[in-house]
This record gives sequence, structure tokens and C-alpha cells, in this order.
Amino acid sequence: MKEVKAVLFDMDGLIFDTEGLYKACWQYAAEEQDLVITDADYQSFIGVQDVECERRVAKMFGDDIDLERFCQVRNAMFKAEQDKGIPYKLGFAELFAEIKQKGLKCALVTSSPRDKVEHHFAGSDYISQFDVMVTAEDVENGKPAPDCYLMASNQLDIAPANCLVLEDSNNGMRSGLDAGCQAIMIPDLLVPAEDVVPRATSIVESLLEVKPYI
Repeated sequence: MKEVKAVLFDMDGLIFDTEGLYKACWQYAAEEQDLVITDADYQSFIGVQDVECERRVAKMFGDDIDLERFCQVRNAMFKAEQDKGIPYKLGFAELFAEIKQKGLKCALVTSSPRDKVEHHFAGSDYISQFDVMVTAEDVENGKPAPDCYLMASNQLDIAPANCLVLEDSNNGMRSGLDAGCQAIMIPDLLVPAEDVVPRATSIVESLLEVKPYI
């Protein structure tokens, strides 16, 4: 490994235990219109911006789906659950404290919009401690395109090779690796893909296992 000077975090499924909730909301909204989004269907949505996933849903169901109603039902269910509080993933607090103690830079690089970021982190001071934040609004091409991680690296003024990306999704890993970053996968709902495994810096079970790499 090259020297790590910055750690770049994904958010959903990596910092917050949200992917299972997202899946339940998308599937419920489809069922409400007597349609089915399978677990396999949903796996292709992980790490992809919502607007692109909605295009895929529209293409999948054609005239059978009222997409506006689908989005309203999905969002209402997610907000109701979100308002109860989204739990942090195991090891995030400990890893973040270690990064700060070592004086490393850190960035949040997410496919989610900024308002969702602010809601998830409400009540904590983590947002103010990220040196850079790149959200869905900041890039035209979302993950798996490398644009978001290239932007974060540039804004941090640290070469991609000295940035360590942490991701739970294959698309996120592809994004970070194609940007030239080191990247560790902490799988959530997805099994590491065949093209990701040989390129990954490592694949670990929780954020607690990332400490030795920084």
C-alpha cells in the first residue's frame, strides 16, 4: 500500500445501516401497485443515484407503473422510518476517531443528495469534521463513474493514490478504483464482484478492520 493521507467514505450501507431499509421501501412501493422488485433487481440499484434507479424501474414496468406515485409511497415510508433514527454501522465512530487522531484528511463521497446527508447526520457533529463532501448534486456522472472520487481527491489536494476509499458496493468500488484510489470493500447487501476482488486493497467484514490500513 502507498501512504494513506486521506480516507474517503461512502455513506449508505457504509456509515449508516440503510441499504436494507431502502430495499424494503422500494419493494413496498412496487407492491402497492401490484408489481414486484426482486432482491436481485434491487442489487443492481445499490451504489447508483436514485434518478437512474427510477429510470430503470420505469423501463422495467413501462405503462404498468405510475412512477410519481411509486416515488411518493417510497419516500413516505423511508421518511417515517428515517425519523426514528438511522443507526451507524459497527466501527464507524472508532475509525473516525482514529482518523482524526492521526491527522488524516477525510471526505464524504455519496450518491445521495445533500438533504439526505444532513438528515442522517442530524444531532452529530460529523458533517463539520469532513474536510470535503461530494453529493449527488455535485457530479453529472454518478458511481460507477470515477468523477466523484476524482473531485474529492482534487478538492483535498491529495493524489488519488494516497486516498483510501471505503465502500460497501461494487459500483462504489469501481468508482474509487477507476479514479486511481486505494479501496477497501466492507460488503453490506452485495457480494464482491469478480472484477472488483482482484483490484481491491482489501475486503473486510466491518469498519473496525480498517484501522490497520491507515
